[in-house]
Amino acid sequence: MTYIRASEIGCALDCDLESGRNKYGHGKATDDSPRINAAMAAASVDHPITLIIDGSALISGLFLPAGGYWGIAGLGCGTGFFVKRGTNNDGIHNGGPDAAVPSDPGPPAPPRGRSVSLSNFSLNGNGAKGGDSTTPIRQGDASGAVWYFGINLMNLNDITIENVVVANTPAYHFRFSNVGNVSVSGCVTNSTALSTDGLHFDGPANDITISNCNFTTGDDAIALNGPEGHSGDISRVTVNNCKFDSWSLMRLDSINCSGCLPTCNISAISVSNCTGSLRQAAFLIGQGANADPALVTGLRISDCNLTAPSIIELAANFGTIELARVTLNASRARMNPDFASPGMGFTRTSPYMYGCTYKGAVLTVNQCVVERTSKGVTGGFILEYGSSIERLEINGLSIQDEQGKSYPAVPRLVDLAAGSVGTLLLNSVDNKLIEAPCDSGQFSAIGLIAGKGVLATGWEFPDAVMADGVPYISATTHLPSIKVDGVVEPYP
Repeated sequence: MTYIRASEIGCALDCDLESGRNKYGHGKATDDSPRINAAMAAASVDHPITLIIDGSALISGLFLPAGGYWGIAGLGCGTGFFVKRGTNNDGIHNGGPDAAVPSDPGPPAPPRGRSVSLSNFSLNGNGAKGGDSTTPIRQGDASGAVWYFGINLMNLNDITIENVVVANTPAYHFRFSNVGNVSVSGCVTNSTALSTDGLHFDGPANDITISNCNFTTGDDAIALNGPEGHSGDISRVTVNNCKFDSWSLMRLDSINCSGCLPTCNISAISVSNCTGSLRQAAFLIGQGANADPALVTGLRISDCNLTAPSIIELAANFGTIELARVTLNASRARMNPDFASPGMGFTRTSPYMYGCTYKGAVLTVNQCVVERTSKGVTGGFILEYGSSIERLEINGLSIQDEQGKSYPAVPRLVDLAAGSVGTLLLNSVDNKLIEAPCDSGQFSAIGLIAGKGVLATGWEFPDAVMADGVPYISATTHLPSIKVDGVVEPYP
């Protein structure tokens, strides 16, 4: 590995990272990108190079070797880069100046290079209109085919990003396309405009770990968008111990829009020990109807405490989703009022993709809590537009009021005004603030009700919908009952 210090290759390092002006108070800051690009151009598998950014540089784009084998290491958040006005490009990317044109080239995905590392520096994307982008579009060029990202890494394996701060970007803070074996830890994103995703992954992508990051974004904090970029499946993503102040915590896009190709699989996603406040649902499973079955599957969310209108928003078909020890602090205080319907709930069909029909295989809820901070929670699970879940399994769910507050009981656990559930499995439900499993006229939308906790709810159930061998209170006799070979008998 060869190490090159920016101060030793003639870089002026005279830029104020907040304003982009000369930090010494006279004239304009010097564009250091030509010297850095020239020094890094020789990086290769036989000659890897790491730039030590030991000051603050104005850049008009760092365009580093496409195949990788390079790194940038700063000396803390006071060192790094400010993107020059009129750059009209990414702050940092691999490949030549036009390597990211267009932003979504489509299939096939090319072979991947490898070995890029970024650590311990800041990048100010100069994302205000008339900053990096001097086109009529803040996010990118006038055609809309090219967006400008803070850091854009494409067609690479073995990416390590540690303790990097990216702020004020035209579009996404970090964009990854056709990547694998990616580790992002200790990073901070801070922008509030629309389209400023924190970490945006386009397909194909695999084996991604994200930890100890802090996201402030005007859009999705983490986006897994299979159909974008070169288009492909996204798999094996782990997120742990991150904080969020964003539109959503994670968008999982398996289809561009209803009925459109391509469709991509998103699988084996784990999110744990996260906290934050979201303006929309924490997780958007989307986006569009008529996708293949189970395009999003193997999503597991555990030990998270999130403030949002809902945890899961259904906007595409899914396979398996499991939640364990997740607390929803139900709030619409920051929600776009256009997306207020159908109300707040632990899971709901998406008002963002209004009117679309989705099918899910298995949704499992283990020891989860909905804490109400206001009125407006209409049900734990809300299904509309003819959408359905084959198996909804509840192994511990309660609705609670924040300390010192008291609100009327939620009228129903499951709202099926225009949706259906194949099997509703009630193993453990705290019924103190839930009046009924569903409205009396909605039982016909449930194929079968079972579970060891049905009787303990104290709710009444129609005989016809109950599984054999499950104790329950009959809505016909108002007494504990059990079905044996389809015949209702007293219980015990």
